[in-house]
Amino acid sequence: MFNILTLIIDKYNLVHILTVLFFPLLAVASYFIFRKKSEKSKTIYLWILMLIAFLATWITFFTSYIQDYNDQRINVWTRLPLHMCSINVILYPLFFGLRKKMRPLFFSTLFAYMYFFGSAGALLAMVVTSPSDCLGPTITLLNYNVFTYWLKHGLIFILPILFVVLGFYRPKLIDIIKACVFLIVLLCIMELVNLLFTWFNDLKGGTGICNYFYTRTGVGTAVLEQFYNFLPYELIYMFPLAIIAIPMFFIYYLPIGIIDFVKKKRNKKTY
Repeated sequence: MFNILTLIIDKYNLVHILTVLFFPLLAVASYFIFRKKSEKSKTIYLWILMLIAFLATWITFFTSYIQDYNDQRINVWTRLPLHMCSINVILYPLFFGLRKKMRPLFFSTLFAYMYFFGSAGALLAMVVTSPSDCLGPTITLLNYNVFTYWLKHGLIFILPILFVVLGFYRPKLIDIIKACVFLIVLLCIMELVNLLFTWFNDLKGGTGICNYFYTRTGVGTAVLEQFYNFLPYELIYMFPLAIIAIPMFFIYYLPIGIIDFVKKKRNKKTY
């Protein structure tokens, strides 16, 4: 018991706790500051947050490439920022920018993916990975890697929530299924990308395989590794996870459902 408590205290150190707590507080503050602002003001603020997330991702990549950190150049095909949260720094502004030109089905599907998968996935990445995992227990908030990793994931976590609370998207229960379908399609695309980029990497003389979105193996990630051990087939092992995750997404929908329920009750009383 003592060893378990020691492990928890060491992993969830002060830096980790502060980084995890900061972004929910930022989301709450953003809501109260912008809830009564014009749509233009809200849009500009969200674009600024998306730009910061984009820069945090790609500046980190180019810095590592220029410095050739850990043989980055020869293995560039396997080191591109193409995991889920890194992809989302591109998908978020793309979906948000095209929102008024989309048909309702596409709009609800893409925004549901951001809300139920993008936000939840980034939160999971923040919770299960602490600064001390990669950088040691004495890491400080001002460390470059802490700043870029948690800045990106923190913004990817709160942006879909801000889309909802600031009035750009309203989730429905059916949207959970739409988000799962979109994710499965995206996983299939990334599996093809992994196979193609692994071939490119081999031609260049690099080592290792491309495993973006962890479609080829879950080894090295605590949650996905359990599913991969149970069903050791690349890509296929992730499908049960998408199905099992559906009940978890009801937690994301719960606040919206409660608010809608209360509004209906109030409307009935007024008639």
